[in-house]
Amino acid sequence: MAIQPGVWVEVDSQGEYAGGLYVRWSAPELGEAGLRAVAERQDPAAPEWKRYAEVVLLMQTALIGILRLAGFSAAQAGEINDVAEGDVYVHSGTPSSS
Repeated sequence: MAIQPGVWVEVDSQGEYAGGLYVRWSAPELGEAGLRAVAERQDPAAPEWKRYAEVVLLMQTALIGILRLAGFSAAQAGEINDVAEGDVYVHSGTPSSS
């Protein structure tokens, strides 16, 4: 099955943060270009890799802002789970004040 562009959501069903959600923005073509740059051992400053990293950060920031405006408590998922770098974590608790 091909990965579709857009946002995917995964429920955190275990551990201390159970009940929260991981949210990831996906752009398969952009991601593939970034992965090719890594596989070809291109410099991290290579345009394909740099563009992918910049877009991921921009989308993560936008998702956090949109979710907070909607009243959710959202943060960079890397603060909760270092394996989820680039994702957004939506807490099951009270909304954030930022």
